[in-house]
Amino acid sequence: MNKLKILIVEDELVIAEDLKDILEDLGYEVCGIAISAREALALIEECNPDLALLDIQIKGGKDGIELAAEINENYHLPFIIVSSYSDRQTLNRAKEVHPFGYLVKPYNEKDILAAIEMAMANYAKEQAKKSEDKSEEFVLKDSLFIRTNGMLVKLKLADIIYFEADANYTHVFTKDKKFVIRSILKELEAKLDPNRFVRVHKSYLINLEEIEGIQAEAVHIAGKEIPISRNQYSWLLHQIKLL
Repeated sequence: MNKLKILIVEDELVIAEDLKDILEDLGYEVCGIAISAREALALIEECNPDLALLDIQIKGGKDGIELAAEINENYHLPFIIVSSYSDRQTLNRAKEVHPFGYLVKPYNEKDILAAIEMAMANYAKEQAKKSEDKSEEFVLKDSLFIRTNGMLVKLKLADIIYFEADANYTHVFTKDKKFVIRSILKELEAKLDPNRFVRVHKSYLINLEEIEGIQAEAVHIAGKEIPISRNQYSWLLHQIKLL
């Protein structure tokens, strides 16, 4: 069985390294340590962790709770909030991002083990429930069916120009219409052909065949300038050469 991959988000490196040692002693794999929200998001993309431990007080413009909100918006990643604080105000903020656990410092090995095992059990239960629910969309070889106005509408994949994330919803742009579906971009990305639809930015999934121009920081498609992440730019140029 593969080890559970855990991302640590903690800006005090002595604490982070101590936590890493505990996790590894418990049989988990630590795939990275981040000291800020920016580093954490980069590591999520790079190592695809199974769980994140998010300290509230971290470096950068966003704290751990704000990072958790962004994770909820763009990734299917369970997380545990870690904090020295257990006051009502902090707990209320934490509850708004729906963590799978809350770990109060100072903690010990048993606390960490219990928090992780409960979090993963709750996450598995939630995923099983979601799989039982009817999907809002499904994909055939050349078409995407989406639910709108109480019915399933068939969209030809060739007619879809790009998708844009909007919290727990996604806007689907075709050549002449726009639809809104209750699905995050990551779910759609997993269902679509990666040789045709590419995530060039955390908020955009585009149809490669509709690209009109490429710059270092943006892609031009259907008259719109869509930002492109730095690590996707070189890869995208290579993909275009293969079309």
